[in-house]
Amino acid sequence: MTISEENRVVAILWDYDGTLVDSARKNMNVTIEVLRHFDPNIEDHIPPALQSYDAYQKANHRYRNWRELYMNCYGIPSDKLDEAGRLWTPEQLRNKTIPDMFPGLVELLATLKGIPMGICSQNASENIWNTLSHYGVADYFSHVVGYADVPGNMQKPHPYGFIKCAEALNPEDKAGTYIYIGDHSDDVTFGKNAEAATGHKVICITTDYLGLNDELYTSWKMTPNYFARNTNELKKILVSLLK
Repeated sequence: MTISEENRVVAILWDYDGTLVDSARKNMNVTIEVLRHFDPNIEDHIPPALQSYDAYQKANHRYRNWRELYMNCYGIPSDKLDEAGRLWTPEQLRNKTIPDMFPGLVELLATLKGIPMGICSQNASENIWNTLSHYGVADYFSHVVGYADVPGNMQKPHPYGFIKCAEALNPEDKAGTYIYIGDHSDDVTFGKNAEAATGHKVICITTDYLGLNDELYTSWKMTPNYFARNTNELKKILVSLLK
């Protein structure tokens, strides 16, 4: 195997929420509907993390994963977390709001056409495809792995979803490098866990369009290979990697 084969990018995998789209306001409403199953009077005492956009974003990035978030911010006991997880996809599908795609991403995705791309997300795959179609970028993606496509005990940062998506994008398991783009510390762990599990190099890029990670970044257990604070920075990084 030559060095060029090892370093050749064979596919780009993306996170969805907070990376491709700003879905925070929609996810706040979906979360309230999930919590309603446990507390029919949830409007009488909305958790502080769901009382404003900024509070939700900060809480969402403070914790490593949704389980910690639900226990610490929403008061869901550990023995009810699996039930809450099962409620997420149905409530996502009931909410028909199309979230905003971050500025410049439609144009950036167009420049990547021809490179195998997929999405690994804890959102509903049907929701994701609907959003991609709305913005006219669905054809740029070959595969989406959503929450319901991954066993409950193998959600991020377990590499199962990454491996499933990578196998669809690179079915012959050709030698090369994967790029994984996400916005959360757990996305970095997810990518590096996939690297360890597959033997393929995984380059992790963290996007932070909203400036949410500046105070938290130094405390992450794993740091990304690159950090992009806007779409232009992300484009420059990708151009350098795809040469």
